[in-house]
Amino acid sequence: MNAAVRVSLNCSVALAVGCNLGLARCGAPPPAQHRHHAPAPPPSAAQIPPQQAPAPPPAAHPPHPPPLAAPPPPPDPGKANLDPADDDVVGPPTPIADCEKRLAAAGVSFKAAKLPVRTQASGAQCGAEQVVVYEKGPTGIAWNARPTVTCQMALGLARFEKILQEEAQAQLGTSVKRIQQGGTYSCRKMARFAMRSEHSYANAMDVYGFSFENGTSINIKLHFGKLSEEPDVPTSKFLRRVARRAFAEDVFSVVLTPFWDKLHADHLHLDQARYRVNATSARE
Repeated sequence: MNAAVRVSLNCSVALAVGCNLGLARCGAPPPAQHRHHAPAPPPSAAQIPPQQAPAPPPAAHPPHPPPLAAPPPPPDPGKANLDPADDDVVGPPTPIADCEKRLAAAGVSFKAAKLPVRTQASGAQCGAEQVVVYEKGPTGIAWNARPTVTCQMALGLARFEKILQEEAQAQLGTSVKRIQQGGTYSCRKMARFAMRSEHSYANAMDVYGFSFENGTSINIKLHFGKLSEEPDVPTSKFLRRVARRAFAEDVFSVVLTPFWDKLHADHLHLDQARYRVNATSARE
């Protein structure tokens, strides 16, 4: 028996033995190996359809809209202009419709005056449509010269008188008898700036000093006190108190004192501009 026949016979015998012993399926191919597959990964969030929340029940009544904010109060004629929208407007003040009625109610004796509005070649204006001579106010204070001012400024002076008398009693134990003023109308620009001065419209006043019922007098140049400190002297306290109250209580739009610059070292500048400037304390 040659080698090839021997190998074939041995294989046949081995297959037969395996069949008899149950180690292999006779006449069939061997079974495929069993594979353990890994579990499929869970679906991603993008693959999961979103669940819709149940719709809320219909409201019994439609929701009420939020309440509207109250409109700002109308400006009070004769007081400081508190509206920032017109700060850049420089020109004669708008006339007050019931000016004479308001002046009478404030206790002001006055007479009508004329200061016609005129336009210069540069386009700048001077004068005002509504001007009065302020003869005497509600507390009877006299003037070295009766001022010619706008109606708005006249109403402010009436309020200013009351502050003067309150502070004169509180600080000095007396009453103001006379005001030393240095002018109201002057058609010009500001000394340090290109803007027109409120003096161009008689809408400003420079106050230099006061005389009192007890016979004493004070002026800003001598009695305002050192700017580097708060004074204990009653005359200086009086001057600073009236200036600060005139601004804080919206009597005037602009109050300049020696704190502003050297040009105001000897007087208080009061005006009713559309913008506001407070120079009643040291600037930080």
